[in-house]
Amino acid sequence: MGFGDWMLAAGEARAAHEKTGRPVLITDPVGKPQWSEVFEGNPYILRKPLPAGGFVRVISSSGNRPYIAAKSAGRWTWKPYTPIPAEMFFTDAELNFAECCRGKIMIEPNGKAPGHKNKLWFRDRWQELVRKTPHHFVQCGPSGSDWLDGVSRMPTTTFRQALAVLSVCRALVTTEGGLMHGAAAVGTPAVVLWSEFIDPSITGYKQHRNIRHAHRTCGMRIPCPSCRKSMEAITVQEVADALAEIIGDQACVNNNASAADLAARASASVLK
Repeated sequence: MGFGDWMLAAGEARAAHEKTGRPVLITDPVGKPQWSEVFEGNPYILRKPLPAGGFVRVISSSGNRPYIAAKSAGRWTWKPYTPIPAEMFFTDAELNFAECCRGKIMIEPNGKAPGHKNKLWFRDRWQELVRKTPHHFVQCGPSGSDWLDGVSRMPTTTFRQALAVLSVCRALVTTEGGLMHGAAAVGTPAVVLWSEFIDPSITGYKQHRNIRHAHRTCGMRIPCPSCRKSMEAITVQEVADALAEIIGDQACVNNNASAADLAARASASVLK
């Protein structure tokens, strides 16, 4: 279970809070409270039930995710779902930590290790992308991460730190996973690479530039040749072009936003 699932749960909590005006408790199906570091500082997500009630419940826990229909030893089966962007509430310390990366482009070639590489692109292509594009890339991760050459290395000790860095970046390039959900939460444009494993119509965001060359979803929990083939179909030039496109789009957005609008967005995203 990765941070992406907890970001989805935070998005569900956001929707429940906006609908009811009440605080939200995220639980498993039998009512056990769930917690993740991505909920920290969130004023409407509870750690435990309120004695007097008055809260609403969102069910999300390991094995109980809103986009999963079934699980077997060999595969996941998906069901229709539309993710809701979460909200992040950063501390001043987290934002100060991230400030040195303002204006860079975050790149993340790695992913968690679920026993297969079905969602991953190829390291030589990530490296070629860095070499052939004139952007200043930054990569986050714990000490000892598998760093790309030619990128700024930003060692992080928490996922929150990585999301704080992402919040000041111009864009993100990655595969489907936790940082993709983080980009939706903090409003950073993203190029997201997808294999046959799952479809962006299920867990993706329309505001992202989603690149996928597959016509079905396999959900395989073991190494899948079709997933590798679908990732092989994604070219470095295609990703570079998509990145150039979203940076251009974001520049237009920023140019059209007033100083007051930008200040309001910044204050809304920071926990003082």
